[in-house]
Amino acid sequence: MDAGPPRHSDGRPSEGRHSEGRHSRRTPSGGRPRWRVGIVRNFLLVTAIGAAAFLLAGFVYGDPRLLGLLDLRLGPGGLQPGAGQTGTPEPGTAGRAGPLSGKGAEAPPPGLEEAAEPLGVPEVPGVGSDSYGFLAVNGDGTPVGYSPCRPLHYVVNAELVPAGAQQLVPDAISTISRATGIRFIYDGATTEQPSGQRAPYQPGAYGDRWAPLLISWTTPETAPQLKGKVIGTGGSTHYSFDDGPKAFVTGSLELDAPQIREDLRQPDGKLYATAVILHELSHVMGLEHVDDPRQLMYPEIGTPEGLAAGDLNGLYELSKAQCRKDL
Repeated sequence: MDAGPPRHSDGRPSEGRHSEGRHSRRTPSGGRPRWRVGIVRNFLLVTAIGAAAFLLAGFVYGDPRLLGLLDLRLGPGGLQPGAGQTGTPEPGTAGRAGPLSGKGAEAPPPGLEEAAEPLGVPEVPGVGSDSYGFLAVNGDGTPVGYSPCRPLHYVVNAELVPAGAQQLVPDAISTISRATGIRFIYDGATTEQPSGQRAPYQPGAYGDRWAPLLISWTTPETAPQLKGKVIGTGGSTHYSFDDGPKAFVTGSLELDAPQIREDLRQPDGKLYATAVILHELSHVMGLEHVDDPRQLMYPEIGTPEGLAAGDLNGLYELSKAQCRKDL
């Protein structure tokens, strides 16, 4: 791990933000409306900002090699019910440029709450399967995930949560926690609104730590990325030094509250809403879409039976991410 001061990313391609389409009713051969999902993996290049940070860092630190480049970008997430459409490309969001070190304006002190060993033990999938993929991988091919050695804090903006849906997010998080071994800690309600430019470090709001995962019940008016055929979006920010291993440090997930309220009136509405949230959270954790229709991460949900063997095996692999005292 480079001992030099971390810097902003140079804009190398990374897994982009994943958007999903809004539900429109279509009855397939099975008679049950199906939900279709679509992935967006485009990226916003930050070359000009990165170059400015590059030069500034060299001036401040007197390092002609400008070691310690920081890789800070949003990863994907999301679920789209729809009538055979995929999500339209949207730009990703990059972190702010500037030198990062210690208690700088861009990153918290490293190692907060990081233990020497994973905090939880993931459930071993009962059936093996390779029907999974990852949204981001390191240079050695290992998937990018959250450190299993520190808790993942989360907050919920539930001002618009539909009636009867209050327990859906906690239940889905419990499912994901069992599958990954990640220990989630609920930090309570928040009034923070979703933003495509959300800073991963907000000391004024959350103290000297990475901002918690933000889960928002919201509307397309507040979260424009939910307009059109979009029911939810999500993502995680990963961070690395130079070309070292990446790790997710925070994320966000947005749910279209009016659309889900409408869907909850349908038969099996809670099951489908749960499938949406599980699909989104799986993207936040690092899973990609797959071509296997038996998996929840397939771009269509016919019968909402929850995480399948491939999904569970993929989440289990994500549980093997290394501890990161350096972040």
